[in-house]
Amino acid sequence: MPSNLYLATTYLKLLRGNTALLAQLSEAFGERFERVLADDFIRGDDIHTVFSIAAEQGLDSWILEFGDKISIASHGPLGFAVLSAPDLHTAMQVLVDYTVIRSSTYRCELRHDGNRMEFVTIDQTGNPLIGRWLIEADLFVTQRLIEAIMAHPLGDNAVVRFAYPKPSYADRLQAYLGVSCEFDAESNSLSIPASWCRISSPLSDPESFNTNLQKCRELKFSLTDQKDTAEMTTLAFSRFFEARISGRTKAGELPRLTQLARDNHCSPRTFARKLEQQEQSYKSLLEACRQDYARRLLSTTHYSIADIAALLAYQETANFVRAFKTWFDMPPATWRRQRSITQ
Repeated sequence: MPSNLYLATTYLKLLRGNTALLAQLSEAFGERFERVLADDFIRGDDIHTVFSIAAEQGLDSWILEFGDKISIASHGPLGFAVLSAPDLHTAMQVLVDYTVIRSSTYRCELRHDGNRMEFVTIDQTGNPLIGRWLIEADLFVTQRLIEAIMAHPLGDNAVVRFAYPKPSYADRLQAYLGVSCEFDAESNSLSIPASWCRISSPLSDPESFNTNLQKCRELKFSLTDQKDTAEMTTLAFSRFFEARISGRTKAGELPRLTQLARDNHCSPRTFARKLEQQEQSYKSLLEACRQDYARRLLSTTHYSIADIAALLAYQETANFVRAFKTWFDMPPATWRRQRSITQ
């Protein structure tokens, strides 16, 4: 398993309820054990040690053993951002974008297949046992977060698929999840009706959502390669818009390419070339960030179109309206009105 992988120790602290397993881990790690649990993340070889000892102790399913002990707080700002998102699609996209702040042992994607949407989990460990346990845990957590937004179990409308053979505990796992489970599938995924994406979250809280989403961005940037120029640029734009929306400042200009290059200790030409190597540009990243904030402000606030244009640093409201029509093939007022009808 790659040594640079990490997993939030919040999930491992659940082990404290299994005294036999805890004793074995304490013996294996020695005096390091408490320090390992005290850190924010457990990494590579230590992850392998934990799961190997759990298997030796006869544990057949991580989630069947510890799933009931997982709470929203276990996921930190990611969990709170998901629950306070304006709708189910935004919540699932947040999970995809920021799973990395909890673990790098898997990555996630959203895929549309006809009238279904699939939340796909892709193993990064290369270890059949560890990968299986972590994938089951991730799909379980995703299901529970969706059920919190839906305010009812997913039941027959959802299907969980696993890209590995049917394990001995398959019937118990299906009963525990409460949805149909399939094995030997092409991918590990949770499939739900695509129409659910439009469902508004009864737990939606714009202030909490924006606050926790910003925390997610900060954590993601701290964990990813500092040479990720596109991520750094997006974060700079996000900080700027968050400051304006929160009322901390109305003055100032958008972070310019020259400023970003200076912060990155390089010339504007070099900075632009780094973005190009990531198939991005200053303009495309700014437009994507503005588009994201425009959707959120229109759907979660009562700001006027002119106010939103100003918050997004457009010199003229007409410029914002023109850009929005390019993104969504309709004016922002029409988009907001249609959205309110479907909610």
